[in-house]
Amino acid sequence: MSFMDSKFSKWGEVETAVLSQSLAKRFARVMLAAVLAASFLPVAAFAGESGAESQDTPLLLSTEDGSNDEQENGGKGRSASAISGPNQIKYYMTAQYANGTSRSEYNWDWSSKDGGKIEISYLDGLYPDHKTVSVTGIEVGSVILKVSGGNKDPEQFVINIGKRTVNLSSGSAFKTFDGRPLTGGISVDGDGWAPIDEDRVQYNQASRTDAGESENTFEVVLPSGSEEYFKKHYDLIITRYGVLRVEKRPVTLTSASGSKEYDGEPLTNHEVTVGEAAWGTGWVDGQGATYSFAGSQKIVGSSENAFECIPNEGTNLDNYQINKTYGTLTVTDRSEKYQITLTPNSKSVTYDGTEKSVSGFETLEFQINGQTFYVSGVEASATGTDAGEYPVKVSGQAVVIDSDGNDVTDQFTVNIDDAKLTIVEGDSDKSASNLPHTGDSAALYAMDICGVAIAAGAGALFTFRKRNSYK
Repeated sequence: MSFMDSKFSKWGEVETAVLSQSLAKRFARVMLAAVLAASFLPVAAFAGESGAESQDTPLLLSTEDGSNDEQENGGKGRSASAISGPNQIKYYMTAQYANGTSRSEYNWDWSSKDGGKIEISYLDGLYPDHKTVSVTGIEVGSVILKVSGGNKDPEQFVINIGKRTVNLSSGSAFKTFDGRPLTGGISVDGDGWAPIDEDRVQYNQASRTDAGESENTFEVVLPSGSEEYFKKHYDLIITRYGVLRVEKRPVTLTSASGSKEYDGEPLTNHEVTVGEAAWGTGWVDGQGATYSFAGSQKIVGSSENAFECIPNEGTNLDNYQINKTYGTLTVTDRSEKYQITLTPNSKSVTYDGTEKSVSGFETLEFQINGQTFYVSGVEASATGTDAGEYPVKVSGQAVVIDSDGNDVTDQFTVNIDDAKLTIVEGDSDKSASNLPHTGDSAALYAMDICGVAIAAGAGALFTFRKRNSYK
């Protein structure tokens, strides 16, 4: 039967009809396509009355050499492939391709167009007739996928193999300081690394050990000499950096308390208790501090047992949130006061007609428990002219001061001994010798003559008598 005529003979119970030229062409093409589809027969071309190739319907057969782009991927023109599948894949990505032509056997092959390479795998489990195959791109570029077999003409299909896009980002990570470096993970998105490369790529990641915050930066480390290879096969994009944050580690320190009665010595307690260790608290193993105490209570009263931390070697206190609790140092009044006795100065002199005096104390400084105390605020004195005893009188209020200048009088009882000034009558045998010797009296004294003389200015008569020895 000729398909070039505008008249059709009986086909499937359809009577011959005379149609318009345009309608006849369209009807003939539809009928022929239906018949061929039912019988799985390839069609080389549809021709019109003039014998020209039709431009309306895609062709199912392409030429083998692939020289014409319109023939390679189903473009309109001379031919179109019956191979179905994506025309673009990525390096080391796999796609399936099926041939829609009914063949008694399917033989698949390929050729490189501009450096591209593929691997073809037969899916025997699913498609034992090899009508469908799996194709993996193993080199960037383009290839021509070909299928042949049976009594059908070969068909071909162009596949472009592109670079893989690898999107890299670092994650964020947080923890309490524990003395170990903190790092964050690297996320690989997009197409990712090809299976043959994923174990070859390493990352030089930032880390953080000390308390604080920083970017989780990283560098991609490629095998030596492979830079050009990775540049050819991958588009590498770093999308973001995460954050590394190390929180300060809480440490609770409590200084001890203490109390005592006043004894003049400072009260101290150099004990510090570290809070019970729990997860994420307390000194990290191998780290810690010693303590310098400022807390001291010497007089009656209370004060904090303050202290400072001195880090051990290898310990950075900036990594710790140190919470201090100060104990209390308390000094109370003495139940039994210290006794201090002041002894005024005493004096004994011989009467000579002039006023005599005495003042002050033997000492105002005392030692108790190795501490020095001073008494102030009191005076003692006595005066007299005539022979006799004169008691030393004490005035004022005794105040006891410690070596630091603190008033600690309340912790002491101050006793004061009696004292006196004594003026003794002169010895008659020696009275002349106690008088000034001038003029005649001097001459008489020089001649060892004793007698009664007149006291200077008093008109007193002295009786002198000879002494064998006068001292």
